Amino acid sequence: MRLINYDALRDLVHEHHRLTRDGSVRGGGPDSVRVDDVSYTLGVYTGHRDPAAALREARRLLRAHDAGYRRAA
Repeated sequence: MRLINYDALRDLVHEHHRLTRDGSVRGGGPDSVRVDDVSYTLGVYTGHRDPAAALREARRLLRAHDAGYRRAA
């Protein structure tokens, strides 16, 4: 069983979205480096090397967690 800090995972997904939403992350600037860092961390959390697959899995994990949380409430 994975031990996931869902608040941290949600923050990473939101930060990734904020950094990439307008498609302006290019070259080796600080935002580009941060996107790489966030993508790597998402990969560690989800077990996926591909950044797109890691982001999809992170979103799936958050949806499943939120649905379970709503059922328990």
